[in-house]
Amino acid sequence: MKKFIIVSTALILLAAGAFGFSMYHYLQVTGALKPKTAQTSAQETTGETKAQESGEESSEAAEKADTSKDIFAEGYEKAKAYVENMTKEKMAGQVLLGICADPTVAGDEINKYSLAGMLFVSDNFSVMTAEDITNTLHTVISKSEIKPIIAAQEEGGSYTTVSDLSAFSEHDFNSPRVDFAAGGLQAVEKTEDEKITLLKTLGFNLNLAPVVDMPDSSDQIMYSRSLSNEVETVSAYAEYAAKFDQAKGVSIALKHFPGYGTLPDSAVTGTGPVVDERAADTIRNTDYQPFKKGVQAGARFVMVSNVVVKNIDSAHTAALSPSIHKELRDTVGFTGLIMTDILDDADYSSYADGKKPAVQAVLAGNDIVLVRDYAAAYNDILSAVNAGTITEAQLKEACVRVLAYKYTVGMMS
Repeated sequence: MKKFIIVSTALILLAAGAFGFSMYHYLQVTGALKPKTAQTSAQETTGETKAQESGEESSEAAEKADTSKDIFAEGYEKAKAYVENMTKEKMAGQVLLGICADPTVAGDEINKYSLAGMLFVSDNFSVMTAEDITNTLHTVISKSEIKPIIAAQEEGGSYTTVSDLSAFSEHDFNSPRVDFAAGGLQAVEKTEDEKITLLKTLGFNLNLAPVVDMPDSSDQIMYSRSLSNEVETVSAYAEYAAKFDQAKGVSIALKHFPGYGTLPDSAVTGTGPVVDERAADTIRNTDYQPFKKGVQAGARFVMVSNVVVKNIDSAHTAALSPSIHKELRDTVGFTGLIMTDILDDADYSSYADGKKPAVQAVLAGNDIVLVRDYAAAYNDILSAVNAGTITEAQLKEACVRVLAYKYTVGMMS
């Protein structure tokens, strides 16, 4: 009898052990026993708390509400505190990037209108040495109450700010397409590195490049300024610029969202904006991809074009379109600074919902409006704020993002 009891007990224990092992294996496979790090536990606790507070709130909505995922997250608290002491007049200026007409008064003009900064062009420096340029930009920065964006447009090829000047004859930067044809992406990256090093040395902190449009024929817009029509190649270029240019202290602006694509030069008529009639899904599946790659790599600016993308928003140019900006935020996932292309090189008023283009640009979702006549744009925006067309809350949102950028990259402290 005793032997029977012992054997029975052993069998029961073996069965229990086998059952326990099976359950342990099952829980591992299903993830129920996944080891928890302190971070995982904290995330789960936070998730449980949010679920209790918000019921069935979707993970997507929770992600959008999480400001810690913003590219400028570390600068937001300081930016919000700074903006609380700003007048609406000063906030109106912080959404403008002027194009410099006279570098000797650029610092004074930045202060007068509280501009976010200035884009400098080659004409500004035509008779200057490298030392002169550095001293000029240093003076602009030192005069400015709020540290300014000092921007160049150094694409290489025919679109340059400094490399075509006699003072920099050793820096005759090719366009990306020429370098790519000669030596592939390695040659493009080498030139990119040299460009950014030069800009940083002179005192610039933003380059309005790279062009990531993807024309496939020489009779198409942006062909000479672009790299390739291969999505993977252009995406790798966007990623490189975001990672390695910005690590040197010069931010980049991916352009021209949502992409000129294969639009022919003949589309440029001089009587209005270019109209892109391609299917929306074609644009999303091709032109968006380099922007996504650059954004994922940390690009801080995206420039939006003055093209009318008919099958996404036929009523506005892209720079004035709330729909295009929503796609850039939600579909591409961009949390950085959205800026217009030059907004006053043509008359876009018929695409501005009866408003001044600079006003519609802010309402559409731009954080920075790029203009030659910044005085007129400033007055238009301020008048719209005073009239309630632009709410102070919306102006403040853009201004906070601009300042959060400046704090994040160390322009302000």
